[in-house]
Amino acid sequence: MRNAGPISDHLSIGSWDDLRVALAIAREGSIRRAARSLGVSHSTILRRVDALEGATGVQLFERLPTGWALTAAGQDVFDSARELETIVVALERRVEGRDLRLAGPVRVTLPDALLPVLSEDLAAVARALPDVELTVAVSTGFANLGQREADIAIRVAPNPPPDLVGRRIGTLSCGVWGTEAYLRGRSTRDLASLDWVGWAREVTVGFARWLDTEVPNARVTMRVDTAWALREAIDAHAGVAPIPCPLGIARGWRRVRKTPELNAPLWVLTHADLRTMARVRAARDLLIEALVAKRPMIEGKLR
Repeated sequence: MRNAGPISDHLSIGSWDDLRVALAIAREGSIRRAARSLGVSHSTILRRVDALEGATGVQLFERLPTGWALTAAGQDVFDSARELETIVVALERRVEGRDLRLAGPVRVTLPDALLPVLSEDLAAVARALPDVELTVAVSTGFANLGQREADIAIRVAPNPPPDLVGRRIGTLSCGVWGTEAYLRGRSTRDLASLDWVGWAREVTVGFARWLDTEVPNARVTMRVDTAWALREAIDAHAGVAPIPCPLGIARGWRRVRKTPELNAPLWVLTHADLRTMARVRAARDLLIEALVAKRPMIEGKLR
């Protein structure tokens, strides 16, 4: 195989499915993660790479012990495929946006800290739309709705991008929370006197930065890398942590202090091209209704 020269000088670049696989490997850095992101098998990924390298006549990836890395020719393919991906995905959005069926897949993404608050509502959406295949993805990051990583995003952000449309539900309130059992008999005047559950060093969420700034001498007894692990640690009375108020209310914890500097608007968003798709619109409207009903909890108003 050749390893140099622009891809336009080589053979046909193969099918779009093969290019999607190349994009996934380049972005994820490994076959396993690429297969998971595309929802296909490991063997399918390898077969697609072989087909694409055979069609182009060049080696696209270096197989390294630490993962797969693009060759110079592979970078050329990747750059071209990204441009094609933008066009293909935009066309798919516009076509699917005219779909009037209340059936088919709908992918919802939300911050993992809000899943315990909304799990019953998501189940209610699934029951109300029995022909819709609902997928719920939780993350500390933002899904790219333009690339169809999700159809609906429940997102905490000051302002959504111009290509997304939706509704602002209210302001997501945050605070420092812990269990009643841990806090019983402890003074909460000096935050540095408390034990803290912190985020792993590689996690860059705003809550981690807040703790480093506001309580620089915090005694961090445990660090976690997911909101699920943080919930478990607090429930185990390991200490306190800054979290969204609706999570603290839902778990029955006690709020030690408000942290208005962490508050931010909460939105329900879809891509503008999908706002008329029947199944997306129906799921979105049900989620908005559920969140509006929970607005006092979202805004941290304790009973």
